[in-house]
This record gives sequence, C-alpha cells and structure tokens, in this order.
Amino acid sequence: MENMIEVLKKKRIVIYGTGHVGHKFYKVLKQNGLEKQIVCFARTGDVQAGETLDGTEVHCFEEIPVGENMLVCLAVHESLRDEIEEIVRQKTKEYVWIYPHLYDLMLGMPKEKGVELAVETLLRGFRKDLRLGVRLAAIEQQDGINDFGFDCYIRAQMLHCSEATAAKRLKQFMEMIERWKQSGYDRSGRIAVTRRLEVIDGNHRLAMAVYTGQRSIYGDIYPTELSFQDIHGYEPMQTRELLSEHGFTSEDVQKLERIQKRYVNAYGIE
Repeated sequence: MENMIEVLKKKRIVIYGTGHVGHKFYKVLKQNGLEKQIVCFARTGDVQAGETLDGTEVHCFEEIPVGENMLVCLAVHESLRDEIEEIVRQKTKEYVWIYPHLYDLMLGMPKEKGVELAVETLLRGFRKDLRLGVRLAAIEQQDGINDFGFDCYIRAQMLHCSEATAAKRLKQFMEMIERWKQSGYDRSGRIAVTRRLEVIDGNHRLAMAVYTGQRSIYGDIYPTELSFQDIHGYEPMQTRELLSEHGFTSEDVQKLERIQKRYVNAYGIE
C-alpha cells in the first residue's frame, strides 16, 4: 500500500463516487495529507450547482476535462464497478478501482492473511445489530422460505446507499448465493476482521456460511483496535434503533431478530 500512496501523491485525483466508499476514500487521502491532490468528486448524472461533499466540489463526470497527470479513482462498490468503469474508459485509461485496496489503505496491511476463523467466534460480534439477520432474511426468500427478505435487505442497504445501488447489491448477492450452492464455498473470497475478530467486510459471505452451517470461514486480520462503527459509521450497523428510525416497523424488526437468533443459537450462542 506504500506504493499506492506514492502513486497517489504524484497524481491529481478525481474521486468517482459520492457514496459510502467515496467518503471513506476521501478520509484515507486526508489521513495521508493528500487532500490537495483532490480535484473533485464525480458521479454520473445530475449534480446540483455548487454541490459539495466534505467541503470538496462535486461534478458530473461527463463534464470534467481529464487532464495530464490525472487519475480517476473509482470509489464504488463492486456491484457498480462494471457500469462505472465503462463510463470512465470512454474518457481515459488512467483509472483505478479503489474498493479492493480500501481497507489496506485505511488500516494498514493485514497482519495475517487467509486465516481459518471459527464462525462461532465471529457471531459474538453481532449482538448489537442486525446486519446478519438482514442478509439471512434475503437468503431465505431466495429459497422460498419467506416473502419479505428482499424488501428488508433493500431498505436496510438504503440507509447508506441509493435504492438503485441497493437493488444492484441484492442482485449480486443472489448471484453469489447461487454460485455457492453450485460450487460450494470459495476460500479465496475472504472476509476482513479486526484483531478483535470483529467483521468489517464480508458480511454477505459470513451470512451464507451461517446459513449453510459452516463451522469456519477464511479471512484476513487487520492490525486495528477500531470498532466496526469507528470504521464504517453508525448507519451500516443496522441496530434495532436505527432500523426503527428509518421506517422499519416493530414487526419488521422482530422478524429479523427471530431469524438472526435462530441461526446464531444453532452455534450455541444465546
């Protein structure tokens, strides 16, 4: 990641993406003293006159003149990568998809890679939020067990992304589920955890592992004491209180709690 930082130091940076990933990448650049390298944020479509994010101007990408020594950093979730990459490629070949490098940039390189982790241990970090229940509900609807999982998933994702992006994430999740059913668990799809074994990325893969009753999953351990909330903020935690604040009824929350509790209890956790 030192090489990545050195590359960024020499470039004028356009951050393509004004969502959760774009905001985190902006914080990484600030932490490394690179805010002066940032030209602007960019996205496709309508941008309001004078719009800013974190004090930096936002522009429609199609209207940005891509000049010399400029690097477009695709700060988007993998569900949007192909679409955005096609748009950017029409203007420049000087771009990089940031998402796969984001945690290395934020937290430093993992102290251990490809470690076998006990699912039971990881589940103890989900007592205060329903990230897992939301994903398990979606898996169950995919298998015809309930009729509300997709709706809950999209609404929960919309706490930190648009409805269109949430729908694309759901589609990608369903494709992952079907690949898993056909080919089994792919060990190369590792999750990311803190040294306290709190899951910071890979919740979808963990949910599928729990759904299928796996006892272990492979992951990378990052050398950080930061909590999930410190890294991601409040919205992605999907606590009972947060979901209620954003339109989930008591019945909705109870359904998710029951699903999550049922699977967690199967691992001997009360």
